[in-house]
Amino acid sequence: MTQSLVRLLPPLFCLVLAMLTYWQLPHLDAEQISLLTQLPFIVCGLAAFMAILANRSRDLGGAGTMLLGYWLITVFMQEPLSTEPAGQIFALTSLCLPVLLGLFIILPDTGWRHPGFLVLIAFISIFVLIVISLFQWQPLWFDTLMPSAGDPDLLNLKISSLSGLLFFLAFTLGVALPILHKEQLDTSMPSCVLFSFITLGWFGIPQISSIMFSAAGLLLIINQTHSLLNMVYRDELTQIPNRRALLRDVRSMGSTYALAMVDVDHFKKINDNYGHDVGDQVLKAVATKLRRVSGGGKAYRFGGEEFCVLFRGRHTDQVLDFLEDLRRNIADYDMTARDKQSRPRSKKSGEKKRGASRRDCNIRVTVSMGVADSQDALHFEGVMKASDSAMYRAKEGGRNQIKTC
Repeated sequence: MTQSLVRLLPPLFCLVLAMLTYWQLPHLDAEQISLLTQLPFIVCGLAAFMAILANRSRDLGGAGTMLLGYWLITVFMQEPLSTEPAGQIFALTSLCLPVLLGLFIILPDTGWRHPGFLVLIAFISIFVLIVISLFQWQPLWFDTLMPSAGDPDLLNLKISSLSGLLFFLAFTLGVALPILHKEQLDTSMPSCVLFSFITLGWFGIPQISSIMFSAAGLLLIINQTHSLLNMVYRDELTQIPNRRALLRDVRSMGSTYALAMVDVDHFKKINDNYGHDVGDQVLKAVATKLRRVSGGGKAYRFGGEEFCVLFRGRHTDQVLDFLEDLRRNIADYDMTARDKQSRPRSKKSGEKKRGASRRDCNIRVTVSMGVADSQDALHFEGVMKASDSAMYRAKEGGRNQIKTC
């Protein structure tokens, strides 16, 4: 729940920033207004460039769609919408933008080098070229196809009811699909849908397209930066903070803390007997238990089968009971190794299958722990070495136990 709230902060920030920019419009001079009109090309272009470097097809598609939409606005919609072809292009844009954004929401984020994504981009580019050519050579041909922009029928907005429905469906998909797939909420695409809707719905407001499309590009940059930082400081397999995050957090830990090094016992035998897939499942299960440690501890994956738990403002004797509960919970947990090829596709069928019979491949693992605190060494490296030495003494003493420095 906390992570979802954190993910909502960037779009709220961009929306507030857009409102403040509109509020300051009367105080901007001509040069600043000119820069504002070019700002969406800069920020959306930068967002697209970052997506290319990170090989993120969804963000690249969103940034490209926003660039295309803003380019159409600046080139074809600077005249009154009651004139041709501004009105027809506005109506076409209001229908195509939610469709394109919804398409990138539905499609998996395969990376922009994937053949399917390249074919999609080629198809969209050809479609845009054909439409632009038809508008240049036969502008009246669209009169019978496109609704008039001068007579809006959605809450007195500029867009039609069909366009409003498409925007609503695209926004709903952007919010609902991560929930259904049990993934982290990605606010980039739903926010692009929302900002596009605000732009086209209130198109008559001065500089509305420059402000909202700049906000969309800024949000794409913020979310991509957050994702890249998340990759740097989070372990990909277990989804808990990694060693880099530990060294980062220690800098703000203060002078009082306790550190427990945790090592999975006989992990090499698990890999040899069951395979590395089962070993990965064991590491993820242990990480899940470590994440739930009480006493204010925070779990990290140190490397391989080794983890650590950091307690802020506590000494060794204050965390032993919490670590003992953690050690016991891991030892008592019956881990079921799952075959990925025969694993049920849906959660419901998986629960039914597990309820009907027990799998033969049940594994119980134990962990050995060593604990030290900030009183045992002058620097964190010394505390880490002390807890590591205590952990090895726990392994030499029979494993599945806790030793202190």
